[in-house]
This record gives sequence, structure tokens and C-alpha cells, in this order.
Amino acid sequence: MKTLKKSIMVLLLAAMPVIAFAQDAEKKSVLRNRVEIAQVESEEANIRFTNLEVFYMYDESPRQYYLSVGNLGIGGDLISINFDPIYELFIPLGSTLEEAVAKLQEIKAFYKKPKRSSMQLDGCLSAMYPDNNKLEPVTLTTRKIILTKTMEFSVPRDNYLRVTYVPKADFASLLTSVKVYKKLHPKQ
Repeated sequence: MKTLKKSIMVLLLAAMPVIAFAQDAEKKSVLRNRVEIAQVESEEANIRFTNLEVFYMYDESPRQYYLSVGNLGIGGDLISINFDPIYELFIPLGSTLEEAVAKLQEIKAFYKKPKRSSMQLDGCLSAMYPDNNKLEPVTLTTRKIILTKTMEFSVPRDNYLRVTYVPKADFASLLTSVKVYKKLHPKQ
């Protein structure tokens, strides 16, 4: 029994530098942590169309809330080819949950505009997490696919358009989830 205790102590002492190194490496990590507020994933026939998310970055001070409309394809006019799993489109929503809800409600209200109505917001097309130093105009255009109201989020790139489509029902579901989160966390 004494030898077992001694062996465990030796193993723990040997593992301590490895654990300390891992914690130090985590602090200097390139990957940043997102704190998810709400998420909606849309699928049809087992094909993922959009992945909406409202979140803030854990390490950002002051706190900034973002909307991610997921990965963008190349195309336009309701036809796009999705091939880029790394870059996401981020739209800053504000520094409080009230501001975030207000901005989401503004976008949701825009769904009621006539087909092909457009508005611009600031956004950032970047890999993994938003970069507020690289904000650029994002065009939102109302579309109607069969009986579904849809919003096209687009960013021009050289000679092509990076786009994604978000159905109104998915966006409304995301907004509802953010409102529920706000009620559950009134101090944020």
C-alpha cells in the first residue's frame, strides 16, 4: 500500500510540469473562445443551409455581441456554391443585449419589405472569429423563394459575390432565443 501511494505521488509530481505548460500554452492560444447566446441550424433534406449564431468573444473588453450568418458561398440571385468551411460572416450587434436585440429586430423587420429591397450593414468576413478592424459593407436583400421569405447576405469580392440565404422563420427563431436568454440573464 505504501508503494502504491509513493508511485501515485511520483506520477503526480511528474505530471505537474506538463499540466502547467498546457495551461500556459492555453493563455497564448490563437484560438479564441466564443460564448454562445443562441444558435439556429437550418436543414432541408439533410443539407445544412444556414448556421445562425449570436455570441460574444470571451476575451473582448468591452463586450461586443455578434451575429454569425455562417459560411458564405459564391454566387447570387438564389444560386450559390458553398465550398468555404472556414470563413464566416459576422455582423456586430452592439455592446449590450438590449442593443443586440434591437439590431436583430431591425433586421427581422426588413424581411417585410418588398422583394429585392436592399440595405447595408457593417460586417466582417473572416476566419473563425470577428475582426472589428476589418469591417466592410454587407448588403441585405429581401428575396422570396416559392412561399418562403428569405434574406440574402452578400459581400462583393473582386469579380464575384460571397452570399448566404437566411429564411425568415430561422431568423425569427434566433431572435426569440436571444430574447429568452436576455430574460434569463438580466444583468448582462
